[in-house]
Amino acid sequence: MRFPSSAAFVVAAFCAWAFYPAVLAYTFAAGENATATVVRCDLNNRAPDECHGTWRTEDGETGRGEIYNLDADTAEGRTFPVRIGPLGPYANGWGRTWWLPVFWGAALLVMLGVPARVVRRRTFRTGRRTAAGLPADPGALVVSEGGTRHPDGSTHTVVRNLRKAPPGHRRLDLPGRTPRHGEWAGGMKSRFTFFETLLGADQQPLMQLEHRSEMSFEPETVLLDTSGIPRLLIRREAGSLFWVLAPDGRTLGSARPEAPATDLAVRDAEGRMVARCAERGPGECVLRIEQDAPMELRNAALVLALVRTRRRY
Repeated sequence: MRFPSSAAFVVAAFCAWAFYPAVLAYTFAAGENATATVVRCDLNNRAPDECHGTWRTEDGETGRGEIYNLDADTAEGRTFPVRIGPLGPYANGWGRTWWLPVFWGAALLVMLGVPARVVRRRTFRTGRRTAAGLPADPGALVVSEGGTRHPDGSTHTVVRNLRKAPPGHRRLDLPGRTPRHGEWAGGMKSRFTFFETLLGADQQPLMQLEHRSEMSFEPETVLLDTSGIPRLLIRREAGSLFWVLAPDGRTLGSARPEAPATDLAVRDAEGRMVARCAERGPGECVLRIEQDAPMELRNAALVLALVRTRRRY
């Protein structure tokens, strides 16, 4: 789930906070050297204290005005080495200034973090209540990136990485893959394919998974049988919508977030509910598959739940 306006606000707030430390860093590192004499300091009860005076640079240029980063109680009448930057003359280097950006940075985190935590808590509370109720169903599965388990904690499936394509692998490519939009893919290779095998509780292979992630296109996963033949293709679109496609390109079903927003609902091509995956916590969800769901969509729902728990897809 994305909050573009919130993300833009966070970026803008961070840039606003980072501006002042960046200017100070430039001033203390590359600002022009000068000597300043403090003429007077004003102690203000309801505003920051101010010190004013004159200064002369190493080139002989003079100036007059406020001098920053001084202790107003003791600075009056004294002379200080200063650095002159975009905001004016600063004395004492980072020794007296470091706490200010730290203070405002902490305040910014509090101001942004508390509302974000409230929004997240309200968003996930209903989904977690749903997830809490699902394990009581004997058919429910707790899903994480490493596999699935039954409500009693016993193993249902285990995911194992494969170093290369499984024996007999046949590649499936279907037209219609959509470009990524509005998602940062920094650090991702231009094309990255990796394979996994899904093992049963008896450690026997049940299916193979071929995950394809690229910078330019939305990711997709091919479900292969144990002989390497493609049986399904799951393709993401617009960040949160998934299509379940047959090898011949027919649409078998779809999956998308539904109320509560943290639930992923899997439906067949006619729109009938096949399965629901409710988030239980970070990297974990609870999957309930309808008893009359066809096998191909049962497998698709399981793979979708596994994909959903991945840290990156």
